[in-house]
Amino acid sequence: MTTVSEDAHLLAIDIETASPRESPGKGDFQDTSYFELVAVGLGYQPGPDETIETEVLFRQGGWETEATSDLLQRVDSWCAKRKADGIITYNGEYFDKQHLIEWGQDLTKTKVWPEAGPRIERLFSDHIDLMPLAVEHYEDRLNSWQTRINLEKVCEWEGIDIPETYYDDYDLGRLLRDPAIDSPSVTNVHIGEVLGEAYVEHHIQKRTDSKRFHELERLLRHYTQADIEPLFQLARRFNS
Repeated sequence: MTTVSEDAHLLAIDIETASPRESPGKGDFQDTSYFELVAVGLGYQPGPDETIETEVLFRQGGWETEATSDLLQRVDSWCAKRKADGIITYNGEYFDKQHLIEWGQDLTKTKVWPEAGPRIERLFSDHIDLMPLAVEHYEDRLNSWQTRINLEKVCEWEGIDIPETYYDDYDLGRLLRDPAIDSPSVTNVHIGEVLGEAYVEHHIQKRTDSKRFHELERLLRHYTQADIEPLFQLARRFNS
């Protein structure tokens, strides 16, 4: 899928990851060995004027392969229950799609979930990455060498609101003292360096019934969902 047809039934996907073993360097973001899956934001819209359904599915365990398998199976099941002509991402070719497919292939090789590789590849058989469309659409505003533009900037130009997730709305206690938390609102860097690992650590330490865990999950849910609806709006506009 290279363009979005006017009446397409669309899925959307956006992943949140952590790097519990080693932080990726500048050129490592396509190397799946640096990343582990923490949460998956999903969306579905059966038509341009239809309500957008969203969901966030979380890892339910530690960093073991079985927890990755469980989360990917739930993602696959959620998507399989919805009739779709294609799936949209933003920068998915170089991150979401790439890592999801590699995790699926690893699960097949290790036989933890033998069907994982083919199932995840099938999910992306009709995939459109909105970033290249955004670059093409806004070519006149970019330097000739630019091949990337972030989602927030595109949505700003399109007048599409992406709700911020502010730390003041959540009780995270000493977690906010981490020097990587360098702004009043959540960023994907914060999740990758601090919040994602903290979330999984609560599972490892069996502290998922604590107020801190529920506040952290609430924050991650809001942040992840905030990026889903704009994907549908961009996809429909780029088709017009």
